[in-house]
Amino acid sequence: MDLFLKNIKSQTYALNGWDFISAFANIPFTFYFKNPGQSDFMSSSLLRASFLRTLQEFPILAGHLVVRDTRGYIVVDKNNLNMPEYAESQSCIDYKFVEAGKFSWDALPHPVSTVTAVPSKGANRNIKLVNVNVVRLRNNSGVALFVNMPHYVVDGYGYAVFVRRWAEVCTWMHGDTYKNELPLREFVFDRAVVRDAMPTDMLPLDDACSRMYEKTSTMGHLLAWMSPETRGDVLVTGTKLMPANGHIFHVSRNTINKLRSRVEQSGLARRVSDNDVLAAMISQCVAQGVHAKSRTRRMFSSLVRSLTRPLLERNNFLSLIIVDARPRLEKLMQMAPTQYVGGCITGVPVINSTHSLIAAASSDKQFSSIASSVRSVVDTVSDKYMSGIDNALNRNPACFAHSLALSITTPEKVIITNQSRFGLYECDFGFGAPKWIAPMATFLTNFASVLPVGPNHDGYHVYLSVEKYVMNDILSNGFWSTHTSLVY
Repeated sequence: MDLFLKNIKSQTYALNGWDFISAFANIPFTFYFKNPGQSDFMSSSLLRASFLRTLQEFPILAGHLVVRDTRGYIVVDKNNLNMPEYAESQSCIDYKFVEAGKFSWDALPHPVSTVTAVPSKGANRNIKLVNVNVVRLRNNSGVALFVNMPHYVVDGYGYAVFVRRWAEVCTWMHGDTYKNELPLREFVFDRAVVRDAMPTDMLPLDDACSRMYEKTSTMGHLLAWMSPETRGDVLVTGTKLMPANGHIFHVSRNTINKLRSRVEQSGLARRVSDNDVLAAMISQCVAQGVHAKSRTRRMFSSLVRSLTRPLLERNNFLSLIIVDARPRLEKLMQMAPTQYVGGCITGVPVINSTHSLIAAASSDKQFSSIASSVRSVVDTVSDKYMSGIDNALNRNPACFAHSLALSITTPEKVIITNQSRFGLYECDFGFGAPKWIAPMATFLTNFASVLPVGPNHDGYHVYLSVEKYVMNDILSNGFWSTHTSLVY
């Protein structure tokens, strides 16, 4: 701690629209590690010391989130640090019982996560930029390590870079290599590198994207006016009013290959990715579940539609596909691959009719059409198109709030993100890779995340977080049940 406090400097980091567009969500994962039989397994002193050593390379994480005239900043004041929340506790449950329970959320008597889905006030009434909870399992048999970071400061890529670096530093401090110096790595937090990487020529946004990022609303102005802490409180209350129900499913490599082959043989798309197929599957099952809503919920949706300026036409469904700008920006890719760790993702809307999505369950042609529509939209997101989105995000500092308001008032949607590419299972702290990585038991409604599977497994895990009535429909959905298996 003394070394960290000695070296940290006061500085201010200006945030941009890329940080705020997804700032309504946290990035929370729990990593489960098994003790291979070592008495010093992931000791408290080692984990904490390596965490503080890693924090030297990520000083932004000890800053305060400040908003001035709807523009955001992270202010690091060496005399008034907003230190990460770091907790540790002892569990009465042995690792073998957690493993026997397939690492399900109820395998431990108390939740490992210490936050909700939405960034909100921490212990000192500020939003913490890192939350860590170390739960030691009985008889030193294992560790459940919870790490959360809000989207205000990093995206999923940056989150993974931080945890992997912490693991690397921990391994160094534990092993014989500790005798050799581990140079401090330089990471870039200056959001200007994203701005400078944008081409000067920009493409105009299509109608759906334009409505998503350029439409204004009274609710959006209200959300933008609030402080991040107050906005967090409001959104947390909203998640309690419409609680989500979470499940994890497995999609095998064989299933993905079969569905990809169907789409490519249809002639509707020359090629599709795994993510296109998964997005089509997810859109189909969530759209059908939302369509099965009760009459009361249909009336509520109609009321919302009448009081707001809807994003969708009636009987349409929105799949908001999260894309990473990094591989689309040549200047950004010319930097060291892991240098820039700030926000660099946004959502692109794919709109289909609800009828076509429901029909995709029984029609290869309709399913192929949905998957190819995802591919078609994602293919349009070039560097020049990203420049157009960048212009929309940063021209109006309140853009993120108007987009959030549209999302809130659009129940016929699903947000789809892919976190399978970030190397989360590479987070080896010197005692072996994690045996399991889990999201939170409940997250935002109408949210889906494609997750990696552990070693010696193929395919993907898909985490769905939806309202209970939608989940009940998904669990009885013949198409979904045929192509996936329930993990828990």
